[in-house]
Amino acid sequence: MKRKLLLKLVACVLGATVQVAMFTAQAEDVPDMVAPYATTPESVVEQMLLLARVGPDDFVVDLGSGDGRVVIAAVKKFNARGGFGVDIDSSLVDYANAKAQAEGVADRAKFHLRDLFKTDIREASVVTVYLLPRGMNKLRSKLLAELNPGTRVVAHDYQFQGWPVDRIMSFDVPEKNDYTGRRNTALYLYIVPAPIVPAVPHRPAAVAPGERGSAAD
Repeated sequence: MKRKLLLKLVACVLGATVQVAMFTAQAEDVPDMVAPYATTPESVVEQMLLLARVGPDDFVVDLGSGDGRVVIAAVKKFNARGGFGVDIDSSLVDYANAKAQAEGVADRAKFHLRDLFKTDIREASVVTVYLLPRGMNKLRSKLLAELNPGTRVVAHDYQFQGWPVDRIMSFDVPEKNDYTGRRNTALYLYIVPAPIVPAVPHRPAAVAPGERGSAAD
């Protein structure tokens, strides 16, 4: 059983490696691409989950989950009750599910071949994202419309426009220089606010001609 899992992981890694090169090369040439695959270093994954204060009551959703490391770390290292990731690369989804099974957390960490913009995220108490700015801007309205107040959203490197940041964390990660051209990493924590209830417009009481309002009495 373990040998089959290992072979599956190796096959998925080879397929994913080819996709990494293709996506990275095409990222700037494809206007609709919102997230070329770039592996988030394990040190950054840990800081993202610490920033979100992930714990046993949390359900973590990773939008653009790649090899699955964020959700797997959330359930295995931070004891989150569950979570899932979505990606549009079938080889990465297969790899992530095989990895979750190999790590013994497949019952709590699941990965799906889905468009992140069409994914039901209402169960999430924590959402993690690592998208290009055009993807972030497109995603913001979905998060604010579907997530419950108090849900924590951690964004890697790129901010949401028009959404106040709750906390910012910045640090150097040398290995990121190999595929992003920079060492610095920035993490942004957002808290989904409660809906703003429109104020009821004040309508003054009607006063008959010749009468005085109560304030003048």
